[in-house]
Order: sequence, then C-alpha cells, then structure tokens
Amino acid sequence: MIKSVLSLLSVCLVFLITAIPAYAIREAKPMAIDSRIKVMVYNPDDIFKYVGYYGYQGNIEFSESEVVDNISLGDTIAWQIVPSGKRIFLKPMEPDATTNMTVITNKRVYYFELHAKSAEDIEDPEIAFNIRFLYPDESGGEVVRHFSVSAEPDLSEPEKYNFNYTISGSNNISPLKIFDDRDFTYFQFREKNTEIPAFFIVDPEGNESIVNYRVSGKYIVVERVANRFTLRLGNDVLCVFNESMPFDLSSKKNKKNKK
Repeated sequence: MIKSVLSLLSVCLVFLITAIPAYAIREAKPMAIDSRIKVMVYNPDDIFKYVGYYGYQGNIEFSESEVVDNISLGDTIAWQIVPSGKRIFLKPMEPDATTNMTVITNKRVYYFELHAKSAEDIEDPEIAFNIRFLYPDESGGEVVRHFSVSAEPDLSEPEKYNFNYTISGSNNISPLKIFDDRDFTYFQFREKNTEIPAFFIVDPEGNESIVNYRVSGKYIVVERVANRFTLRLGNDVLCVFNESMPFDLSSKKNKKNKK
C-alpha cells in the first residue's frame, strides 16, 4: 500500500533528468523532515541543476574532506557566490538569472546550471536552504554492492517476520515484497528489474548512509533493520518505511527544546 501522507511524499520527490550526450542534468530532491533541506548524489558525469529564489540565499555543502579551491561563474552580476570551506553560499541578484558555474575543490569538479525563480513565501517547499551532496563510494564514485549468494529465507512460519512496511515514490523500482526477521531486511523485486537500486538508511534528521546488500535466492538482503530506507536507481527514488519501528519525532523535538 502506498503511503499517502503529504509530508512523507515530499521526501520522495524524484530527480528531474534531461539526458544530453555524456552528461545528465540532475536537480536536488527533498530528503529530510523539512523539504527545504535537499540532496544530490555526486556523479562526475552529471551536471547539477541549482534553483535559487530571488530574495533568499542558499548553500551547497560538499563532503567533510573537501575545500573549495576555485569557482568559475558565467554571470557574476546576476549571482552572488561566497565560498566558505566545504560550502558555497549562493544568492540570485536578479529574478530570472540563468547561468552556469564550475566548482573545483581539492578532490572533485562540479558542473552546475543556475536558475532563479520567485517564491511566494519563505515556507515554499521548493526553496533550497541547504543542498548536501552524497557520495556513494568515496573510493571511486560507484555504489558499493555485495553480491554473495545464500539460501532464501523460510517463510513457512510468517509470524517470525515483520511485513509491516509501506512505500512512497517511483513504481519503477518498487519491490513486490519487503519484510525483516529482526536482524536483516529482505526486498523482492520484479524479474524485469535487471538493475538493483542502491540502498540507503535514513536517520531521523534525514541524513542518508549507503549500505551493502547480498543476494539470497530471489531476495536482496540488507543486513540491517531500519526505520526508513531510500532506494535509488538513476532518476528513480523510492522511500521505504518500517511501520513497526517508526521514528520517535516527539523525542527529537523535546531534545531540541532542552538545548
């Protein structure tokens, strides 16, 4: 059953991609509790689309080990760009500013399309206060996958398993079945799914950590049980919710109030 709660759907908005020779253009997608915190997955062959909003500033955050060395901006009048360590702060100075930008850090090169729009108010969910880059594999840019094969789980005693999962997002990578045995989480995909998505565990703040998986018969096995997973394959994104262990957002708010 597809989860229909609007706040959770906002987490799973799919990348909008326009194919061009050798490159893809990727937009930031909402990922956290507040949709104004967004994420991009780094690929050296992608061009990243940043949409700024006139009258508002935003920032792009690279990895902890990166420092911005150089920025080349097509239109230096229509955009204000300020580098600061692993971040760059961006602010469109004109309502319809469109240009390109190249950012060179001590580790990587990033290519951006910059666009500017107007927002109705500061709570507009399309505004990006912060965009964080995710790096599936720091060693080479490829998603880490583990394909060791083991026996399938025995479902003759279903009471031993938790099937209480819901999903929201792309049907292209939607599993047929999801369950866990309190130690591992099992995903069964359609046979036509020749490519397996990357799996990320999501924490209460919306931060994602990539996890390895293995093959167990017709199942993909993630050797973890989590409140929430994000699955990604190309421009397809799917959120998976373990309804038997939802996030305790009230305790998170209480912790913030105590600070």
